[in-house]
Amino acid sequence: MNMLLHHVLCLILHVVSSSQYGTETIETLMPNVKVVKVDLRIFTETQVPLLCGDSYQDTEVIWMKDSEREGQGNQIQVKVEEMMGANYSCHNAAGDYLNHTLVLVQDIPSPNRTRRILEKSHDADENEYIRCLAKNYNGTFHCFWKKTTYRTSAVVALVQVGQFSGRNFSCSVHSDGAGLTCEDLDSCSFAEEVSRIDLTVYFRSNYLLEDYTVTPFYIREIVETDKIHITKVEGNTFQWGYPATWSLPCSYYPLTFQVKVVHARESCDSEKQLLLKETKETKLTVVHSSKRYRFCLRAKDELVGRPWCQWTDYEVKHHHKKH
Repeated sequence: MNMLLHHVLCLILHVVSSSQYGTETIETLMPNVKVVKVDLRIFTETQVPLLCGDSYQDTEVIWMKDSEREGQGNQIQVKVEEMMGANYSCHNAAGDYLNHTLVLVQDIPSPNRTRRILEKSHDADENEYIRCLAKNYNGTFHCFWKKTTYRTSAVVALVQVGQFSGRNFSCSVHSDGAGLTCEDLDSCSFAEEVSRIDLTVYFRSNYLLEDYTVTPFYIREIVETDKIHITKVEGNTFQWGYPATWSLPCSYYPLTFQVKVVHARESCDSEKQLLLKETKETKLTVVHSSKRYRFCLRAKDELVGRPWCQWTDYEVKHHHKKH
């Protein structure tokens, strides 16, 4: 009985070992980049095959890893333990560079998987790490994220957008590395969107790779107007216009404005308002006896149920005239 149990345990261990070390855990992310998908909760060791190139079959090939010799031959296998990926380059006998393969490590998806590169968005869904918004309907949107304290040097390795919707996008990462902007190259702002936008961003920190997928969205679901600019103040009369970034014509993309008046010492978020009003006009006269107050203004799309934009405020300070 003990011998039988011993054989069963050995068989189980063999199966687990094979699944961890098998080539099915290795994928090609892009040319010259391989990803080893492992369970980082346990110790893993994976044999990764490397090929210098089909045209180097008859060439003496030497592989290097961090300036140290790793192996010889057009095809070799290297051992990757846990998160210890590396950049492997192949050279001819004279030392000339021929090719390279970057090996990254990615944690396999699981319900309790620990994310290491990005922080969760505040005041957002439980699994939202990237927040996207659009300032108009022209097909351009912006996404933002925050890196964790210990992964501030992480960089975007790859952006995949529109793969399932069939839409053609061009994306660029912001210079501070904290966001990106994507433009729909086939967009027509007057056309009805027929498919949601799918977006996945791959981040690399050293040799660790993590991917973050945004819940597919329509542009109309992420539209948020820029802050409103107050253009003129005369006494208690205020004038403003549509944001310069908003879609035109205004008759086709109307905005609703919300005006709030509070005491000068209060913020626009205060519930102690002296006046609260919605209007489609871009001019309003405040009728109030107070000599000091704060005029607050914000806007939202009139036709789509989106949140209000951020407040714009102006503090009024009328002085009593001396007789």
